[in-house]
Amino acid sequence: MSHSSSTILTESGTNELEIIEFHLVKHLPDGSTKTCYYGINVAKVREVIQVPETTDYPNAQPHMIGVFSSRDILTPLLDLGGWLGVPTSKELDRKFVIVTDFNRMTNGFLIDSISRIHRISWNDVESPSQFLEAGEQDCVVAVVRKDGNLIMILDFEKIIADINPELSMEKYDVKGDRTVDLNQQMVTKRNAKTIIVVDDSAFIRSLIQDTLTSAGYNVIACKDGGEGHDKLMEIAEYAKAEGLPVHELVNAVVTDVEMPRMDGMHLLKRLRESDAYQTTPIVMFSSLMSDDNRSKALTLGANDTITKPEIGKLVSMMDKYVFN
Repeated sequence: MSHSSSTILTESGTNELEIIEFHLVKHLPDGSTKTCYYGINVAKVREVIQVPETTDYPNAQPHMIGVFSSRDILTPLLDLGGWLGVPTSKELDRKFVIVTDFNRMTNGFLIDSISRIHRISWNDVESPSQFLEAGEQDCVVAVVRKDGNLIMILDFEKIIADINPELSMEKYDVKGDRTVDLNQQMVTKRNAKTIIVVDDSAFIRSLIQDTLTSAGYNVIACKDGGEGHDKLMEIAEYAKAEGLPVHELVNAVVTDVEMPRMDGMHLLKRLRESDAYQTTPIVMFSSLMSDDNRSKALTLGANDTITKPEIGKLVSMMDKYVFN
């Protein structure tokens, strides 16, 4: 079951996406079971396969079952249920593996069953409530209601960073980056500039915010495309009422692509259609930024794009568009 040729709806600005629904069967203390419903964007999935033969990897991280070869790429197989704290059957013969391909990494996630693909609007994708959203450690970025079930869209970037900390963007520290100008004059210049950051992952949002504020920028963070659009429109209305150009209040926008309520491409399209933000620097910061997706983002009006592992490029890119 390969999805490599599937249309990636989110990049066209239509505010739609396709998700794969999959299940983990939770084993309860009384011997009964309960089906847990999860989802992942089709654009992140290379294929769904039966459990392959794996090789043990020395000194492996917890919940790493082993490694296998996926199209000649050495790929870790991760016990998703174990990481989530969902006890499942240990028998592998009836399970499946979702092989993901994003952030320039390939990973396999062990699941109990695959259901089907749903084509939905981001308007129907809900952000977790404040009660559910546990900050940076939360692993659910969105919820979809389908056929009477709640499908949890997981933060796979967070999961991979937790299991493979050496590959995590958390290792980046702008204060140790010699390519970034951190002299007091430049930091003071950045102190006068404000960047809107829009990302549904609390984990990623915090990393972007910390990186930009460490370099001197002011940051206003929004947890999804809908909140980002509302905030930007609110600022535009305030600027208009005060007789100010909007660039005195917002100097740039950094946005993810896949987000609840409104995806990043649709947000970009809406901003470029508004009078206030036609020339505001907008950078797309996504794990799905292939060459084709970059081309679509630029066509919709983005100034630039970054793939999520490349957070080290962010401050210099902001400097380029904010000050030039």
